[in-house]
Amino acid sequence: MKNIVILKKNKNVLTKQVEESDLPESLNSVLDKRIKLNSLPEKLYRYDLNTSNTSNTSNTSKLVVWGYIDGRANQENQHDLPPNAVWYNESFKKSDIDLLFGDIFVLKYSNDILVDLTKEEYAVYYDKLFGGFEDLGDTDSELSQESIPTQEDLDFIVDDDQELETDSDWDPEDLSSDSESDKEDIEEEEEEEDIE
Repeated sequence: MKNIVILKKNKNVLTKQVEESDLPESLNSVLDKRIKLNSLPEKLYRYDLNTSNTSNTSNTSKLVVWGYIDGRANQENQHDLPPNAVWYNESFKKSDIDLLFGDIFVLKYSNDILVDLTKEEYAVYYDKLFGGFEDLGDTDSELSQESIPTQEDLDFIVDDDQELETDSDWDPEDLSSDSESDKEDIEEEEEEEDIE
């Protein structure tokens, strides 16, 4: 028996044991007994993990993903798989966007031998396969210091208690006198044109 990781369709992650032989039948055997499936999971993707051990010999490890490519509505798996997997199925070439159904199984092989995989170990591989995730806590503190206003900012910002010039200071007479003078200017221009 070997430990594998199951990516449940509801985004939970479990570690379960399966028989090394009889794949994919043994994968179906670890599913919840209430789940009725008409098909067996298919081998879909491979992620190469090129690792080296302390004796400087190369250890070819890989994660192999099995899943269901057919299913009903509301049975879609919600997990995001890392991109750039080697694919086994011609129809499923994009591991990060292909739609899978039901549970997804992740198995680890070392030198082509099935070995144990825990959900904690899978989480480490998952981060590496996505290229690592940035610690956002550091940038938050940088942003908060950048958001402290300078004196120039404060001079620009209007205080709520400060009285502003508003339209209430506007006199409608000003508009009528402006339009009157504009009208007179236009009439003068027309007269000059008539003279010429």
